[in-house]
Amino acid sequence: MTFTVEQRAELEGPLDRAKVKTRDQGGKTLSYVEAWHAIAEANRIFGFDAWARETVMFTETNRELVTLKTREGGTYEQWRVGYLAKVRITAGGVVREGTGFGSGMAKPEALGDAIESAAKEAESDAMKRALMTFGNPFGLALYDKTQENVVASPPKRSQPLQVAINTME
Repeated sequence: MTFTVEQRAELEGPLDRAKVKTRDQGGKTLSYVEAWHAIAEANRIFGFDAWARETVMFTETNRELVTLKTREGGTYEQWRVGYLAKVRITAGGVVREGTGFGSGMAKPEALGDAIESAAKEAESDAMKRALMTFGNPFGLALYDKTQENVVASPPKRSQPLQVAINTME
């Protein structure tokens, strides 16, 4: 199965600036799309039943109970957990993979919360990196420093996207 003309146009089209979020990290402002948006775009462009996501690697990288200082000079303990994930996306007969990292922090009595947070972040990040390789609607446009393909209001489609059906004989 290959992509239809309509699907190719969507994949080559711009990213709607309204879907872009920002966060400050390491003294820089980073732009990103949220995981739910990437999934919604995959469902819209490929068809909800015409793409697949598979976690092919999942590894805990660190788990430590650290003692930190408060502003007032006291101390407290906190779990710090990290996970690394690799996700494979298959759509239209094309297979792509992405790797992501996630970190989680929690109180000493809530180790599970730190693990859950790190695991979900790693898998979501890996999925978004794999989907990004399909085109701008998944965040590829954000890797261009000028963000030339991020637009205030992309053109609206007049008809629903036609999805190719895989007919294997």
